[in-house]
Amino acid sequence: MTDRWQAYGGPAAQVAPGWAFGAIVGPARLWGANGIVYGAGGELMVTQVFGSQVTSIQVDTGAHRVWSALGAGIAAPDDGVFLADGTFFATEPMNATVSARAADGSYRTLVDDLPGINGITTDPARRRLFADEFRPGGRLWELDPSGERPPRLLLDELTTPNALAVGPDGGLWFPQVAAGEIWRYDLDEGSARKVFDGLAAPCAVKFDSQGRLVTPESAAGTVTRIDLGTGARETIAQVHRGIDNIALSPDDRLFVSHFVDGRVSEGSDRILSPSGLLGPYGLAVTSDGRIAAADGLSLAVVGRDGTVERTHTLLADLPTLAVGVGVLDGASIVVGARGQLFRCVPGQAAVPTVGHLDDPTAAASLADGSMLVVERGAGRVVRVDASGVTGVVATGLHRPFAVAAAPDGTVWVACADAVVGVRDGAIAGRVDGLGGALGLAAGDGELVVAHPASRRVVRVDLASGAQETLVADAPIGSPVDGATLPHAASPVVRDGDGYLVGCVGDGTIRRLARTR
Repeated sequence: MTDRWQAYGGPAAQVAPGWAFGAIVGPARLWGANGIVYGAGGELMVTQVFGSQVTSIQVDTGAHRVWSALGAGIAAPDDGVFLADGTFFATEPMNATVSARAADGSYRTLVDDLPGINGITTDPARRRLFADEFRPGGRLWELDPSGERPPRLLLDELTTPNALAVGPDGGLWFPQVAAGEIWRYDLDEGSARKVFDGLAAPCAVKFDSQGRLVTPESAAGTVTRIDLGTGARETIAQVHRGIDNIALSPDDRLFVSHFVDGRVSEGSDRILSPSGLLGPYGLAVTSDGRIAAADGLSLAVVGRDGTVERTHTLLADLPTLAVGVGVLDGASIVVGARGQLFRCVPGQAAVPTVGHLDDPTAAASLADGSMLVVERGAGRVVRVDASGVTGVVATGLHRPFAVAAAPDGTVWVACADAVVGVRDGAIAGRVDGLGGALGLAAGDGELVVAHPASRRVVRVDLASGAQETLVADAPIGSPVDGATLPHAASPVVRDGDGYLVGCVGDGTIRRLARTR
């Protein structure tokens, strides 16, 4: 099976003599699985926000091929739809953009000023185009496929609307995910009403060949069918939580995509694309020796045997992207992309503990039970304990990203221009040539630095300043030269006498350790 690194011809890692770089988890085939569209010829088009990729999967054989590649004209796609002329339209929520791929393979931007744009659909004739914004206060739009006319606003002030569909009655049906509701918009009258409620994060609406509404309840891991006439509900599939979308074939075969781990299945049982990590974007060693992984749309806990348990997922337990993780008082603390820290205990909802951080990117656990958090937007590193932010450790940094604490008390920070050491508020060291590193860990007299731009994992001897490449051609960044991943990171954390390295290129977590 080809993984996402190999699909682009990514080279095999070259490990220095005396070192091992073995995988604990991975690799992964997809960068998550978001929108899923049943297309002509019995293929599914699966959009991947975290990989800027659309993959075609043949439903009968399971064969995968990259249909719109990382670095092509669609960036961070969440949902997609085909119109009658063969044009594929994709929403890009991170970019507030809707992009188009014509039947001849050319790309264009349809519109680029719709924040949170997410769900997209067409009418039965496949000529009209509708989309909505997955955010509080989201809006419902009709878009002109030619791009000649501006978007036409249908509704606003919605509660996280998502994947939508035109029903057999001619109405435009859409879920309001956070409210647990499904609404109908009358395209003739311009009016809207709530039709169904009490659903567990319904993230999409589709219709089967008999005109029944089918919706995935992401927080419950179920797919529910609803009779429009009677309102009767029936569970037709029980899968894992974290469903993003569904697709139905003309003969009502059900296909399910999972945003949390990239799984694509037919119904409950047949796996077309297996689970994997989206990132990982942050790593920490838990108090019981397992690995906590901030994986973008979930917090995963990894056993030493490589088993992965998703303890907290977006929509069900987390209100934002998980971009980093540390350990505080024995609990995993997730760094949220919106500037919050969340205490995550298995079996409980995430609890916010700190807010209003300025573009936080990474965390590092400290021996005294506190942790360090990088605020990239503020150019600083702060210390956090159970009471909140307790002080500024380093400031005036140029685009810091990752942080690690050395045994001698020096705090090392990976910045855009260099790796900088800080002790007692003053610069205590500097390592040039590794600017733009996205992960580092500090050991006894050494740093281990992940540098995606050069695809290297480097050891820095702090006494001499010498740099040694431990792994060349490491899958720690984008497999495509010149193309960036939407949430690039390469976390490194010390683990006993070795290091754990998160590889977003292929979705692995690897252990880097001396062999002699």
